[in-house]
Amino acid sequence: MKTEIIDEVRQNSGWFIALGIFMILLGIAAIVEPFIATIAVARVLSWVFLFAGIIRTIHAVQSRQQRGFWAKLLIGILYIITGILLLSNVLGATLSLTIAFGWVILAQGIFEVIAAFQARPEPNWGWMLFSGIIAIILGILILYQWPFNAVWLLGVFTGVSFLFSGAWMIAIPWAISHRLSRI
Repeated sequence: MKTEIIDEVRQNSGWFIALGIFMILLGIAAIVEPFIATIAVARVLSWVFLFAGIIRTIHAVQSRQQRGFWAKLLIGILYIITGILLLSNVLGATLSLTIAFGWVILAQGIFEVIAAFQARPEPNWGWMLFSGIIAIILGILILYQWPFNAVWLLGVFTGVSFLFSGAWMIAIPWAISHRLSRI
């Protein structure tokens, strides 16, 4: 890795490792209780839509003298309505968010693979590559299985994705600290 990246990871290695451990624990919890994890993900994202809509609407009202006021206002209202609809129908939210989440995990995997190849040939770059490949596979499986197993797939795949993301978040700072200790 470039010297600046190595210095940044080394300075923040405790945070990387703590976040990695947290991601692994969340992953285990999601795999053990996939239904609860699926509902939790649906609920959190539903609230995000609602709060984003409120913020966008407030921003639109505050900038009502600028061009695009009505478009900003309508987008904010659309977000609010989406958040309310998702919160009022957990099963519908689960189905809708499962397909959206499948695309997000697929995109995450693609970006992790790209990042891994950019980090190559540094130690343990393969962990990031492996995590990206797993995320791509999980994203495809989510999209393929939708809507039949949406209630448990979202929780299980989120858990597996968290596990592998946590693993590379621990592996990279560990490799850098071991590499620097040899110098």
